[in-house]
Amino acid sequence: TFNLRDLSKVLQGILLIRPDQCKTRDVMTRLWVHESMRVFHDRLICVEDKEYYKQMVAQLVKKNFSGGPTYDELFVERNIIFGDFFQPGQEAEERVYQESGELDKMVKLMEEYLEEYNFSSTNTMNLVFFMDAAEHTTRIARILRQPRGNAMLVGVGGSGKQSLTRFASFMAGFKCFSIELTRGYGISEFREDLKNLYAQTGIEGVPTVFLFTDTQIVSESFVEDINNILNSGEVPALF
Repeated sequence: TFNLRDLSKVLQGILLIRPDQCKTRDVMTRLWVHESMRVFHDRLICVEDKEYYKQMVAQLVKKNFSGGPTYDELFVERNIIFGDFFQPGQEAEERVYQESGELDKMVKLMEEYLEEYNFSSTNTMNLVFFMDAAEHTTRIARILRQPRGNAMLVGVGGSGKQSLTRFASFMAGFKCFSIELTRGYGISEFREDLKNLYAQTGIEGVPTVFLFTDTQIVSESFVEDINNILNSGEVPALF
């Protein structure tokens, strides 16, 4: 099910770009296709639905953007990817949202980011950026760029959801925070962790990603608190 919030997410995504990165109608068309794909296509779960969606987008482009790109130009000849991590070493505020030129260069850039990550982190990762992994990384990075962006990653255990999230957080310039389960870990310990998270983000102003996995749901109330964080930004009676 989709609602008007999803429509606003498409517009929110389009507004990430600056005028100097979107000078032609062609870029605008591809940007619209990209944002629509991220909001709707990424939540479909079978190949048939995804293919149906692509066909539908191609028809809409043909109908509304006269002389716009064809289905092959949109989905076969190249993958449309926009992101803000193509110029390494920039501060979060200076980052420019733009289209990736060549995918080979993008993968090479990700490998450089990974080297940097492994150099600065005690928990080294050995990732291989085949096309799906690279695309998933860009999707996570796009969500993190948006205000209060959040995602639920679904997949079999060990398919790389946590690794890619940690890596995308690093690429986007965020600190990654997650709880560590110990014996007797319960709601009061969870609340303490949340207090630390809020102090880190709200007082110290550190841009942070909260990574929470299904195996960490010791008590249903954890999910309630996370729901409150996502909906209103605050946990009742936390402090």
